[in-house]
Amino acid sequence: PETVLEHLQTVLLNEQVPADVQALRLIARAARGSMRDALSLTDQAIAFGSGQLQEATVRQMLGSVDRTYVFQLIDALARADGRTVVDVSETLRINGLNAASTLEEMSTVLQRMAVLQAVPTAADAADPDTAEITRLAAAMPADETQLLYSMCLHGRAELGLAPDEYAALTMVLLRLLAFKPAAPRSGP
Repeated sequence: PETVLEHLQTVLLNEQVPADVQALRLIARAARGSMRDALSLTDQAIAFGSGQLQEATVRQMLGSVDRTYVFQLIDALARADGRTVVDVSETLRINGLNAASTLEEMSTVLQRMAVLQAVPTAADAADPDTAEITRLAAAMPADETQLLYSMCLHGRAELGLAPDEYAALTMVLLRLLAFKPAAPRSGP
């Protein structure tokens, strides 16, 4: 994605098309390593955004979930707050946001958290999400981050099996809570 992002920045600079870096990050991830797909998505996004590439319009075009929701979900999971998990899942349903995209974004954030937990100096200062990802990495044990990452990947595959993708998303998220490692008990 970084190579695709850099190429898109060069192309758009040469074409004098204003572009938000976060919008380009979304396109680069959506292209999954294909420069042709990235250029095609960029053309679509320019048309969709009336000549500009802004994060909000690219998210809307791609059906991507705003990271704010993802951060809320991971924070609630770290705190074992089932009420917030269900409420955010319901908000996603009401707003018609993509359940698969939610799990993909969660996987991306959890992967970055795991890297920071293993190598604290690996933070990307250029990414505006780094501060929040660093905070979440500190709030969750590394083994739990790994478990959540794995469950998000497997949960995404289950979405198509359920009669309702939002019910499936909620169940994946509740499973993340159900399998949360128990805190050691103190006392007798």
